[in-house]
Amino acid sequence: MSDEKNRPAPAATVRREVRRYLHQHWRAFSLQGLLMALAGVAALVAPLLATLATSIFLGWLVLALAGAAFIACFRMRGAAGFWSNLALSVLLLLLGIVILADPFAGAVTLTTVLAVYFLLTGLTILSLARAFRTSTGRFWLLALSALVNVGLALFLVLGLPGTAVWAVGTFLGISLLVSGTSLLFAALGARQAPERR
Repeated sequence: MSDEKNRPAPAATVRREVRRYLHQHWRAFSLQGLLMALAGVAALVAPLLATLATSIFLGWLVLALAGAAFIACFRMRGAAGFWSNLALSVLLLLLGIVILADPFAGAVTLTTVLAVYFLLTGLTILSLARAFRTSTGRFWLLALSALVNVGLALFLVLGLPGTAVWAVGTFLGISLLVSGTSLLFAALGARQAPERR
C-alpha cells in the first residue's frame, strides 16, 4: 500500500493538474503579463532614463550587500579570513558609492549583468512554455519570447562597449514587452475550463 502512495502520478494526471492550476490563476498571470508589457513600453519610450534607473537600483543593491557584508564580517572577528572579508566589504561599499555618484560609469558592467539576466529569463520562460504547452496551443509565444531573450543577451555581449549606455534601457524594454505580451496571451488562452479542451 505504501508503494502506491510513493508511485509517481501518471503524466496525464500531472498535465490535468497543471491545466487546472493555470485555469484557476489565469487572471494573476494576465495581470503580471500586462504589467510587464506596460513597463516595457515605458522603458522603450525613455531608454536612457531606464538605464539610469537600473544603474541607481544596482548602486543601492550593492550598498545593501556591503552593509550585510560588514555585519557578517564583524560577527566573525578573530576568525580566519576576517581581513579579506573586510576588504571585500569595503570594495562593495566603494563600488556602490561610485555607481550612485555616476550611474553611467558602471554601464558596461550593468550591460554584462543584464545579458546574464536575459539569458536566465529566456531559460525560465522556456520552462514556463513547457508548462503552458499542456494547457494552451499558444505556448509557442512563450518559446519565441525565450529565444528573443537569449538573442538579446548575445547582442549585448557582442556589442560591448558601444551598446552599454542605450542598450540597457532599450533591451530591458523589449524583454519586458515581449515577455509580458506572450505571458498575457498564453494566460488568456488558459482561462477556458480544462474540461472543455
